[in-house]
Amino acid sequence: MQSFDIRDIPSQPWVNGAGTRQELAISTQTGTPWRLSTAQIDRDCPFSTYPGLARLHVIIAGMGTHLSGAGVDLDAAPLVPVAFDGEIPLECRLKDGPCTALNVIFDPARIRADLTVLTAGAHEMAARDLAVFCVSGTASVQGETLLPGQGAVVAGETVIVVGADAQALCAQLDPV
Repeated sequence: MQSFDIRDIPSQPWVNGAGTRQELAISTQTGTPWRLSTAQIDRDCPFSTYPGLARLHVIIAGMGTHLSGAGVDLDAAPLVPVAFDGEIPLECRLKDGPCTALNVIFDPARIRADLTVLTAGAHEMAARDLAVFCVSGTASVQGETLLPGQGAVVAGETVIVVGADAQALCAQLDPV
């Protein structure tokens, strides 16, 4: 199991310079078929493009954003994952102030990805790679307690236990 804590990860500028991100976890597979990161969105701005890659995007703090461009019109509300082609240039408009998003950026030719919001209870999950991120409250993965901003990457099958009034995200990442 690979653990991470957002408080220990330095911020990096976006590819286009319009914001910052923190890379939480990255695939151990050759060629980096996926990565998990957060993005701090402080103002309306264009999103960075990622030719050949796809994105799963979910707001984890703040009121959300509206993403639009080239046939894409997405409302990114808190804890409601949206998916889009990373190659499409998108404009991001904040709904009511700054927000933070969690992103799974992946190669759709190599990886099938799904992002699930988990609430209170035990959740049996399975994938080659499972990336878990605690949004609020507590969650546990393989006996390790996760607090908000902490996460883990595990392989295979596992049970994720989410505490009462807590929320966690789980990215399931399987080969195509």
